Amino acid sequence: MKRSVQLIVTALLIVFLIFTFYAIFNVGNPRSFLRLIVSDPSYDTAITLSLAVTTGLLAMVLYAGRMQAQSPIKHLLEINTDYIRELHKEGKSDEYIAESFLKEMGSKRGFVHSLAKRKVLKYLSKL
Repeated sequence: MKRSVQLIVTALLIVFLIFTFYAIFNVGNPRSFLRLIVSDPSYDTAITLSLAVTTGLLAMVLYAGRMQAQSPIKHLLEINTDYIRELHKEGKSDEYIAESFLKEMGSKRGFVHSLAKRKVLKYLSKL
């Protein structure tokens, strides 16, 4: 995720957190600022829950964006870029390089192995 998008999502998260906390502590209050938007206090709970869900989704998007940027597999591949280029010059395929890389990491067959292999192959195709 780009830095500018992260800043926008972070700002939105802060705004929604403030509104969510305000809504939580003013559910049913006849003098709440929510009365400017919705005059009936019976909708306060639904509004508060929707704000909380939106806040949670924004937090997940922000967290997922940061996790993708700091992928440990990508970091290891970037460290070994020169060695990977040597293997390409020797005629080794991306499939072979990915399998040997995952074998050195101790990855075994299974779902996580195939996800990691896909990520490694994607990186190798860009290299």
